[in-house]
Amino acid sequence: MTGDLSVQFQRRLGSFSLDVEFSAAPGITVLFGHSGSGKSMTLKSIAGLARPDSGRIEFDGRALFDSRAGVNLPPHRRASGLVTQGNTLLPHLDVRQNIEFGIHHLPRDERATRSAELIGLLGLSGFESRRPRSLSGGQQQRVALARALAPSPRLLMFDEPLGALDKSLKEDLLNQIRAILHKTKIPAIYVTHDQDEAF
Repeated sequence: MTGDLSVQFQRRLGSFSLDVEFSAAPGITVLFGHSGSGKSMTLKSIAGLARPDSGRIEFDGRALFDSRAGVNLPPHRRASGLVTQGNTLLPHLDVRQNIEFGIHHLPRDERATRSAELIGLLGLSGFESRRPRSLSGGQQQRVALARALAPSPRLLMFDEPLGALDKSLKEDLLNQIRAILHKTKIPAIYVTHDQDEAF
């Protein structure tokens, strides 16, 4: 899977002015910097969850946002997945239902096939009927990753996804994320303020 990303935009946030310009080739691109430097806002702007004041965001030759041309695709048309630090799983749904949440428009058998594939890929077999509150932090993040992968995104973004985990869990999940990205060939942007995690 290919996918070149070109990001150039400005956004004013109170007295803070965010001016972003970078390009990323397929593979893993790390945005590294201290808290409050605009990394999360950059991901939200790429995902379509925040609107820049001006500029252009382009993925694989297609404009996701272009202030001059009046283009601002909604999040569901950007073919991207976002995994965050906070537990964004729906507490009333079990693991399988959480994974299938973003693909509810597909026929039931297709949803079941896709969720079963991701449950196997992420080592979640046996947890299909468990609710998020009964899972460990690492298991919850694997479910969140499976949910982001379910719609077959062309770009994956990670916003400090391991910030709440202890060091050993962090290392295990980082290795798993790297292996999954290598296997699926999905381009990724990984945001962190942790130097070890960045390396």
